[in-house]
Amino acid sequence: MSKEDPFIRYLYSLRYEDTGTLAALRRACGQRLAESRNCQWFASVSRRPDDFLTVTLAAQYSTAQIQKGKHHITYERRGSIGAAWARYCHERDREQDPATFYLRRQEALAKGQDPPRPPSIHERFRTLLDAELELDGTGELAYRLRGLVRMLVSEDIPIDVIQLAHDLRGWRAESRYVQECWANAFYRPRSKDSSSVAETFDGQKQKEELEIQDQEEDEHAD
Repeated sequence: MSKEDPFIRYLYSLRYEDTGTLAALRRACGQRLAESRNCQWFASVSRRPDDFLTVTLAAQYSTAQIQKGKHHITYERRGSIGAAWARYCHERDREQDPATFYLRRQEALAKGQDPPRPPSIHERFRTLLDAELELDGTGELAYRLRGLVRMLVSEDIPIDVIQLAHDLRGWRAESRYVQECWANAFYRPRSKDSSSVAETFDGQKQKEELEIQDQEEDEHAD
């Protein structure tokens, strides 16, 4: 997926939409495009349900933030949902920072001690990784992402919406490489000097994503 992709170009231009359009997209988050109110025009941008989910998630930013282009800032592989949720946990309670929490848990196990139980905020993310994204762009993943994104936006936690578009298109890949990337970003946050997990994706995974896209685009065209 490149900046030449029509949907990606639209995400960058979302800042020019009027308040009413942004409000309609915001309300439609988690809905089917066909059932959303005042959003049918989006079919001229993309007919992919996962793209519609992405744009409605991007619309969870306030109108002022979107108009400033804040919704499409790139965070150099630090803006995946996994990385964003890890930061949310850190800022909410330093004791719940996954970068240190699971280290303490391993140390307790090694000493034969009762390990601390993962907090519910961590379990919420684990459940997200197992959530299904239906072919029509709805389902448990859409529901759970809507809640997470709203919380992240409210706390001004960075989200890379362009990366999110890429990730949702690949969510149903058999290899589950997107889920793996999010999990690594959450449970093993990268240091400034370490290489990104995203850089380790091989050509096979990218090929798999393209095959999924082609298959779904054929289905939408029928």
